[in-house]
Amino acid sequence: MKNFSSILNVILVIAVAVLFYLHFSAPKTTVAKTAETKNEVASSIEDSLTQFMNLDSNISAKPIKIAYVNNDSLTVHLDMLRDVEARIEAKEKMLQAKIQGKQKSYDRQYKKKVEDYKAAETKLMLALPKLTDAQAEQEKAKLIGLQEDIMKLEQTAQQSLYELNEEQKRDFLIMKSKEMSDYYVKLQDFCQSFAKTLGFDFIMIYQEGGAFLYSNPDYDVSNYVIDAINKEYAQNKKTTNSTKK
Repeated sequence: MKNFSSILNVILVIAVAVLFYLHFSAPKTTVAKTAETKNEVASSIEDSLTQFMNLDSNISAKPIKIAYVNNDSLTVHLDMLRDVEARIEAKEKMLQAKIQGKQKSYDRQYKKKVEDYKAAETKLMLALPKLTDAQAEQEKAKLIGLQEDIMKLEQTAQQSLYELNEEQKRDFLIMKSKEMSDYYVKLQDFCQSFAKTLGFDFIMIYQEGGAFLYSNPDYDVSNYVIDAINKEYAQNKKTTNSTKK
């Protein structure tokens, strides 16, 4: 019986050893085959996409040259932008003055009508003892008419001022949009010329809170751009003013 137990234990040990061998040796082949399958699938996908591409022989990954201008520097030092902002500010003040002038006109009309009503009311109170009932009713009707005129004026003034204010807002936004659009076009045109001359592929605008979290100062060309644009703008401005004279 003891011999039989010993033999059984030996058989169990051998069986466990075989299982361990199968467990740790078989997956390597499976993993390798799985990796090969994945590579084959990826390669197949790439090939299937590439065959539909009409690629030019010049298309390839290339080094690029990037520079940037600092938006704060443009805002502070660019004469063209300061003139644009000055025109926008002047337009805003003019529109505000127009609205305020209209408001004062309505205020004068309202004050005049109120004074007319008070004068008529006082006159009626003084004359009331001498008037017949019919005359008194007629004068009271005139007072009611004056009150209605005052109410109509208030309504007309509010509606008119609202419409004028909305109209002025639209005019201002259109003017501001055009001024800024013209400015950016001029800036873009100059930067395009600047880039072609010096061989830059991209010239970008950097500003705090923008898309770029960091910019290397070595690629900041703000001073060059500002200096050149200011000189060109001053020359064109001088020519324009001379032509107007």
